[in-house]
Amino acid sequence: MDLTDLETLLAPISDDEPCGPDLEYDAEFGEMDRAAQSTAEQQYGDTVVAAEPPDWKDVKKRAEALLSRTKDMRVVAFLARATLNQDGVIGFSHALQLLRSYLETFWDTVHPELDHEDNDDPTYRTNTLITFCDEQGIMKDLRDAPLVASRTVGRFSLRDVEHARDAEDKPASDDESGSSRPSLGVIDAAFSDVDVESIQATEEALRLSVEHIDAIEKFVTEQVGVTSAVSLAPPRLLLEEMHKFVVSQLERRGVFADQPAGDGEGEADGDGSGEAAASGDLSAAAAAQGYRVNGKITSRKDAIKALDDVCDFYEENEPSSPLPLLIRRAQRLASKSFLDILRDLAPDAVSQAEALGGNKPDLSQTSGEPEEPAADNSSTW
Repeated sequence: MDLTDLETLLAPISDDEPCGPDLEYDAEFGEMDRAAQSTAEQQYGDTVVAAEPPDWKDVKKRAEALLSRTKDMRVVAFLARATLNQDGVIGFSHALQLLRSYLETFWDTVHPELDHEDNDDPTYRTNTLITFCDEQGIMKDLRDAPLVASRTVGRFSLRDVEHARDAEDKPASDDESGSSRPSLGVIDAAFSDVDVESIQATEEALRLSVEHIDAIEKFVTEQVGVTSAVSLAPPRLLLEEMHKFVVSQLERRGVFADQPAGDGEGEADGDGSGEAAASGDLSAAAAAQGYRVNGKITSRKDAIKALDDVCDFYEENEPSSPLPLLIRRAQRLASKSFLDILRDLAPDAVSQAEALGGNKPDLSQTSGEPEEPAADNSSTW
C-alpha cells in the first residue's frame, strides 16, 4: 500500500458505505491487535523463554489489508505505530496524513462512529487519538526512532541524544565510564557521514508530522467542542524536539532550505537544496511552510531581525497572543546599556544598582534651587 497515494486511499469503499463496515470484531482485526502485543520473558522450570517485541511487519500487513475494506481510525493508529517501527518517521508522517484525511473527509462516517444514541458522543474517537499520547506506546517508539542511520557510525535516536546530553551535564562515575552509550560527538559524526538529502527527508517528515498533529487536534476540537476534545501536546512536543535537533544538524552542514511562508513565497535558495527538502508528496501549503537555516546569529542586528520574524509569525497566525508585545519591548531594549534597561524595567532599582557599582550620587545639584523631578519615560506594556 502506497500511503502517499491519497486519491486511492480516500476513494469510498462503496456508494452505500463510503467507509465500509465496522470491522472491530472481524478476525483479521483481532489478529492485527494480537500481533501488536509484546510478550514478556517467561520461565518454565530451567527453561527461559525470551521476551519478544511486537511483529510490526505483520501488524503493518494486516492493517493495510483491513484498510482496503474499511476506513477506521483505530486501524490507522495501528498502522502509524507499525510504520514508525518499520519505516521510521517518514512512514509515521504518511500515516498521520492518512488519519488527518480520514477525519477531514469522512467525519460523519469514519470508524469508530459517533455514538448516535448518546447525542453523537465522540468518546470512541477521542480514545483512539489518546493512544498517540501513550508513553509506553507511540511516545516510546518516537524516542527510539532513528533520526540518522550511518553505515559507518551507527543509528541514533532522540533517546540517544537525551542520554548523550545527560552525560555531558554530569561527569560519569567509574561504573559508567565504560558505557557504550554514544556521545554527542559520535552522533554528530553520524549526521556528518550521511547524505544531506537523507537528513532533509527526516526533517521534512518531522515537520509535516507536527503539522498533521496540529491539524488533527484543531479539526476534532472544532467538531466536538473544547470540553470533549483531546490534547495531542505530548507527541507534538516530542516531534518538535526531534525536529529541532535535526534542523541543528542541517545547520551544521550549512544547508539552506525553503523560506518561511510569506518570505519569498517559499522559493528555494540558490543552491537548490530547498527544492530537495520540499520534494515528495507535499501539499502546496506544507511546501510553503518550509524552514530556514541561515547559520548562527552573529550580531545584534541578526538577533533583532530574528525577533521581528517571530513577532510577524504570531501577529499573522496567533493574533490573540501577548508574545509580540513582550518581544517588541525586548527589541527596544536590545541596544540599551544595563542601566538604561534597568531604568526602563524597574526605575526604582537604578539607585541600588549604581550604589553596587560604586557610583557616588552627583552632589553638584544638591544646593540652590531644588531639582525639577524628571519625567517618567519608562515604557509601558
